[in-house]
Amino acid sequence: MQFAFGRENYRLMFIGLGVIALGFILMVGGGSDDPNVFNDAMFNFRRLTLAPLLILAGYVIEIIAIMKKPRD
Repeated sequence: MQFAFGRENYRLMFIGLGVIALGFILMVGGGSDDPNVFNDAMFNFRRLTLAPLLILAGYVIEIIAIMKKPRD
């Protein structure tokens, strides 16, 4: 059976999806149940810097996985 991509391409795709999912998971939370109370946890390093960088890195891995030529 002939697949569109090689084994390494699919492995990189799943790694990229995992990195993207991890980035979105790290963005979750930090909200307040009471609208009158401000929660500083919403604007911490993890949510504003780390998570978006992980999502961007995941998309770069996805592009590499798609563009990489499989070995014959």
